Amino acid sequence: MPDTPSQSKKIALVLQGGGARGAYQVGALKAIAELSAQQRSPFQIICGASAGAINAASIAAASNSFQNGVQHTEKLWRSLRCNSIFDTRALPLLLTSLHWAGTLLFGHLGLRATGGFLDYSALRALLEREFNHRHLQRAIRSGALHAFCITASSYSEGKAVTFFDGHKDIAGWTRARRRGERTKIGPDHLLASSALPFAFAPVRIGGGFLGDGSLRLTSPLSPAIHTGASRIVVIATRDQGTAGMRSRPEQDSPSIGEIAGHALDILFNDNLESDYERLSRVNHTLSLLSPEARQQTPLRIIEALLLSPSRDLRETAVAHASEMPQAVRLLIRSMGGRHGDGRLESYLLFEPGYIGALIQLGYADTMDRAGEVLAFLRN
Repeated sequence: MPDTPSQSKKIALVLQGGGARGAYQVGALKAIAELSAQQRSPFQIICGASAGAINAASIAAASNSFQNGVQHTEKLWRSLRCNSIFDTRALPLLLTSLHWAGTLLFGHLGLRATGGFLDYSALRALLEREFNHRHLQRAIRSGALHAFCITASSYSEGKAVTFFDGHKDIAGWTRARRRGERTKIGPDHLLASSALPFAFAPVRIGGGFLGDGSLRLTSPLSPAIHTGASRIVVIATRDQGTAGMRSRPEQDSPSIGEIAGHALDILFNDNLESDYERLSRVNHTLSLLSPEARQQTPLRIIEALLLSPSRDLRETAVAHASEMPQAVRLLIRSMGGRHGDGRLESYLLFEPGYIGALIQLGYADTMDRAGEVLAFLRN
């Protein structure tokens, strides 16, 4: 029988978005699978948003066979091309761009641009082919998986909505601008969670439209906490350094493409890092309280381990930028990204060379911290 929430401590895996940078998470998971050397997943709670939701779904469905699940996820990522995610043909990209430009000029006459710059039909087909709800339910029934959570942003409600499935005792929750809802998760939920604003069209689910989960998820660790985690492994997609790459002279105003890259950086990473820091501060404060004082607060110490790239992924993107389809390169150049720092490319470059380099880096970074990772999983 599956454990009840009070019967055992649970380790959560949190995977935030990052577009093509999600390949780094795959490399880190590959190392964890090798280190844990066990069939059942070391993670009883798995949460994701945006591209992290897609990785989370693959790992959650394989909770009874973690090694095989990670191997399958790696194989899938290594097979990707940009056209596996969005339409890279020149004519559709040109027509969409013209339609958006026409909206700016003739919007007052009723011309509207709905959807996004990129057609994600290929991603929808991939998710419908890959997501296995039957395996997910089997993992939950066996007790290998306590909870699976993915987050999307509701344009209708103006909230982050976390869709979850798992143990029957898990209740939904409501907080400021975010809520948790039990549902039967399917490919449309994953597509909605990864529907980048402007790039991809919102996805209609029920009576509302939803988009990228990172857009309104101000507390990325909260779904794991709400579903009973006592420890959390977070795999980020941005390095923790502050120096950064030199990209352009200071006197040059940033282009639209560079601003878009910064927007993606903020969307996928800033809230995650802030939430991780907030959790660390709460843990420290609680550690200073007496046992009696701790009993007077609903807060609890939740250990967390952050795994992140050891170097700036923009550098890797610049090295592999030539792999990007020509039509997409031209689109980025038209936005002023030709002489940028590789930030925008680092999120959109779903090509084998770049993907392989990120998987290798994620694996190497995690193996470099093997002792720390093993100690965290075994405590």
